[in-house]
Amino acid sequence: MIITRSASRKGGPYALVAVLCAAVLVATLTGATRPLSAAAFTTTGHWVYNSVLGVVFHIDGGTANVDARLPVDAEVGSQVLQGDTRAFVVGQGRITPFDKATLSPQGSVPAPADEHPLGIEVVGGPYAVYRGAGKVVRLGDPTATIAAGGPIGNPVVTDDGTMWLHRTGVGSICTIARSAVELSGCPVSAPADHAGALTVVGGRPAFVDLFTGSLHTVDNGVLGPGKALGVSLSPNSRPAARDLGGRVAILDPIRRNLVLVDPDARPAAAAVTVPLPAGDYDGPVSTGDVVALVERKQGTVLTFGPDGARRDEKPVKRDQGEPRLSQGEDRRVYVEDSDGTQVLVVAEDGRVRDVDVSGKQAATPQSQPQPPDDTSEPDVGVPTPGNGRRDPLPGRQHPDQRGTDQRATDQREPDRQDRTTPPPPPAPVPAGRPGAPPSVLAQAGNGSATVTWGEAPDNRAPITSYLVSWQGGGGSGSFPVGGDQRQAVVEGLVNGERYVITVAATNQVGAGPGTSANPVVPVAPVSPAAPPVGLKASYDPDDRPTRDVTVSWGQPALNGGTLVHYVVAATGQGTRQVTATEAKYKQLEAATAYTFTVHAVTRTPDGQLLDGEAASISIRDEKPKTASAHIEQGGPSQTDRCHPPACAWVNATMSGLDPNTTYLLRLSSNSTLDVRTEPFTTDATGAAVYNKLNYDVPGERVWVTVLTESRQEVIESNRITWK
Repeated sequence: MIITRSASRKGGPYALVAVLCAAVLVATLTGATRPLSAAAFTTTGHWVYNSVLGVVFHIDGGTANVDARLPVDAEVGSQVLQGDTRAFVVGQGRITPFDKATLSPQGSVPAPADEHPLGIEVVGGPYAVYRGAGKVVRLGDPTATIAAGGPIGNPVVTDDGTMWLHRTGVGSICTIARSAVELSGCPVSAPADHAGALTVVGGRPAFVDLFTGSLHTVDNGVLGPGKALGVSLSPNSRPAARDLGGRVAILDPIRRNLVLVDPDARPAAAAVTVPLPAGDYDGPVSTGDVVALVERKQGTVLTFGPDGARRDEKPVKRDQGEPRLSQGEDRRVYVEDSDGTQVLVVAEDGRVRDVDVSGKQAATPQSQPQPPDDTSEPDVGVPTPGNGRRDPLPGRQHPDQRGTDQRATDQREPDRQDRTTPPPPPAPVPAGRPGAPPSVLAQAGNGSATVTWGEAPDNRAPITSYLVSWQGGGGSGSFPVGGDQRQAVVEGLVNGERYVITVAATNQVGAGPGTSANPVVPVAPVSPAAPPVGLKASYDPDDRPTRDVTVSWGQPALNGGTLVHYVVAATGQGTRQVTATEAKYKQLEAATAYTFTVHAVTRTPDGQLLDGEAASISIRDEKPKTASAHIEQGGPSQTDRCHPPACAWVNATMSGLDPNTTYLLRLSSNSTLDVRTEPFTTDATGAAVYNKLNYDVPGERVWVTVLTESRQEVIESNRITWK
């Protein structure tokens, strides 16, 4: 359990004086003219730790202003998590709480695990989640460290304050009730060997099964039937912790897509797939109205609406680490650079605003200099109300004070009015909308266009962004880029269609006029054809000593060329040129191994012939009469997907196969026909021993199957019940 010291709150005037003195001292040291009360910070806005200055800043999410700061000795790269009365500066090695009302640190405690935790600010929290160590630290009241029993994925929290945890590799879905100090239970089970993650849809927890591409809502402690997402997802895909207007936002980092699906639509609606530029993405985080991503490699914040339309894009500093994407209990999204020197706030409409957390104070406006008086006497008097001049000190006469009516009259004579008075300074010219960007040029690409431009006149207000828009090909679109950018790539265009791209600048006053580039027509470059798809060899394995073999395939991507023919080669059979997508070979020896290779030949618009990439497949006699396979449960094992105490090796022994030949060994069980498939090679006698597969589900029937490299079944082993 994390133990922290709370400030004493005794009644009486002395306690009040102590609090006020502490507040004044903090204001003096930090420049905060008036520390706000605890009520001003209660679960609103966001705290960030600036590692360069060693200062925590509080950001008002609604105005994107910094309204409090406090020096704190914490580790570089720490994050700040806030509760009702206290906030916690959480680093990899220690946690430092401070009181939000008095802006005073309260000592430090060691972190429970040596890893950077996931911070969650919700009702009942905040929480620091150590996913690898399987620990959840409640930093709120009561404070507690809760063990989940093993590694966990990203938790989600429903509106009643219940945290839901998915134990990866085991499948258990567990809960921590609001204010609980231990795991409440694990009432739901997901398939143990299916990759997946949790989200909240319509206020209810749900499990996204990435293996089957389906979503299962948890109702009354039971995993409901799966609803098809209508899209294939990689095992590393990540859903947002809550839905986006009824849609589930899923980041697929392998395919570089943001996928938006509505599993409750009737009839089922097609998933919205948003292609993402190459990069390393963090997220997604959903506010309920928009979804935010961070591209960590270059440092960019991207926001999208429920329809997949880009809402905003802003750069974030990379420094030496990676930007952090988080969500406060106010449901706004905050993005920090690795040192906490820059914060971006994602508003409800998806717009991204930059917050200065450098610690600089605004400059005090200087007053205009006053014209000199007609007397050059030294200013040694005391102030006289009303005119800003100084009268002589008592007992001393001003040299120009002549004491006669004539001298008084002289001061009113016309020649005294002829003195030259400096004219008032001209009024400053107000800032205006920016001018049009110069030198806007576009260059066509393959399904895209690259547009460049010069810096637009800022008209006395810095350029904050540029809007790139386009029309053509039966559609239109737009997206913003940073004010320091001079180039953008427009993706998703149709080859052969004409497009006009326009660029307009924006500053704090508004958007300026746009400048259109030269029209462009995207076109696919001509390159050699891709390998034929789905190459396979069909025959009757029982035919001996000879057999007929048909090799077939699908047309590959021609990459801008025109198909001329296919070239088919076979071991010992020479080459053939065919225009169909198959070739037949008769009376091939069953005992001989054959390799078939196919590639397309295409012609470019200028008549050049190009040889495409080849696809190959090999066959051999797949059913030796003496083949056998036998398995036994071996010793204990432990890997990323196989967990003690039931995890053990599968010892497999094979014989009677072709000598010095590579085969595939597929591990199967009652619930999963292909747990894992790995290659092995026989020795000179056709035998092999393989013990690199493991399993961990007691009570399941387990067996292995020997396959050729073309996945033809050779023989199946005995079946055992896993202990």
